[in-house]
Amino acid sequence: MPTPDIPEGGSLTIGVVGKATLELNVMPSVAQEIIFDSLLRANVQTGSLEPSLAVTYTVSSDATTFTFQLRENVRWHNGDALTAEDVVATINAFSAANFRGTPVTDFGAGMRATALDARTAQITFSEGYCPALTSIGTLPILPRTVARAQNFPRLTPAQMIGAGAFKFASLKNGDLAFERNADFWRESPRLDSVTVRVFSDAVTMRAAFNDRQIDLMPAASTEFNAIKNITDAQRIAVDANEGVTLLFNTETAGLNDARVRQALNYAIDRTALLNDVNGQARALDALVLPGFWAQTAPLPRYAFDVAKAKQFLSDAGWTSGSDGIARKAGKPLRLELWSEADHPLLEPLAFRLREQLAASGAQIVLQLNDRNGLLTRAFDHRFDLMLVARKIPLDPDQRWYWQANQNEKGNGLNIGSYANAKVEALFKDALRAPGCEANARAALTNEINRALISDAPAAFLLVPKRYWVARDRVLGLAPSSFAGDAWNIERWGAR
Repeated sequence: MPTPDIPEGGSLTIGVVGKATLELNVMPSVAQEIIFDSLLRANVQTGSLEPSLAVTYTVSSDATTFTFQLRENVRWHNGDALTAEDVVATINAFSAANFRGTPVTDFGAGMRATALDARTAQITFSEGYCPALTSIGTLPILPRTVARAQNFPRLTPAQMIGAGAFKFASLKNGDLAFERNADFWRESPRLDSVTVRVFSDAVTMRAAFNDRQIDLMPAASTEFNAIKNITDAQRIAVDANEGVTLLFNTETAGLNDARVRQALNYAIDRTALLNDVNGQARALDALVLPGFWAQTAPLPRYAFDVAKAKQFLSDAGWTSGSDGIARKAGKPLRLELWSEADHPLLEPLAFRLREQLAASGAQIVLQLNDRNGLLTRAFDHRFDLMLVARKIPLDPDQRWYWQANQNEKGNGLNIGSYANAKVEALFKDALRAPGCEANARAALTNEINRALISDAPAAFLLVPKRYWVARDRVLGLAPSSFAGDAWNIERWGAR
């Protein structure tokens, strides 16, 4: 059905930074959104899962079996009908032990994919694994002939076959060209064609935008100063899929006491931090993005209260002397705060945090390093405090940041060496919530967030914004933190 107020016809050119390649692991994400579709897709506002190529799905009560019923009216760009064998082949290809590249999703333990019939695909696990509903549900599905090819995931032009709104046309001189898929199962796209032009860096891309070589382009929060004065353009802001967090190394003397970690949370003036970034972020209260479906209850917050911070330190045995520095057994509470040098967002915030935390009585020494050096230090657990921006996944499962088996120096993601049996048990319960029912998972997510806020292995600070900059001729653009930037590409138009 035609989209009201969006004219039919025309073309748009999207600029992105990356590599002009047909390899699935490296291909720009917006190009993948244009050509491929998935079993499920995220709700634009909440991130909850909705039908896409699968019209319905069921999950067994023990969360080990997922059954997807496919739509009957979906055809690949070459005209072949979508079948359950395509789904099975895709899942097997991405989860194969010899898969060449970084897996695009988490497939869980003991996974097995089966086509029960032409329209029904079933995935089973050796144990309950609710995150698979998100990771497998949002996986780009390909024809079985493509997924089983020896060169997968490095596709040839002839193998660029999807079920999305646009068909692949060509790759030439850094341009990925796509043409309308008039048989797209949702609705025929308004645009005749879309081109994704790939640039080596953001500066070159912005120059191309100013020269009107491209119609729209993304920009990170750190690039706001470079885009804020662009004229004759619309600027659309959306939450980035990351949270700026102050991590505490719980192996550090002092920080191994929850009262000290709570004190430092009270010492942070989050309103001042948000003011410092001039509206380029909003508050982060928990592990998940604001508005996410799995966070259904209000969470406790650490109000800015220096007196309370000092009291918590005193309760933990750290008393301030005449110089204002908290000491215990004659030793000052000296903490090194590490962050990324020259990062437009993190470095200024680190300076402000040093000032705020010091007001509580902690002796804060700010240390900056380049990104590679900071990552090495993080994985080696060589820090007291670390200000980082970490990706927030679409699924609420984030146990790898907090569980004991990830507390491995040089490898694990639990870089703060956090250990809490209650939190770990809650994460395990969430993996096998009965039927992976949304309300049950949300209730467990609420408990996890409350436990983490109380125990304070980190201070959740803010979510930065990201942007799309588009000429006024671009219509229908509605990027989503959850559903992606081209989730409604069939409804885009051009004046």
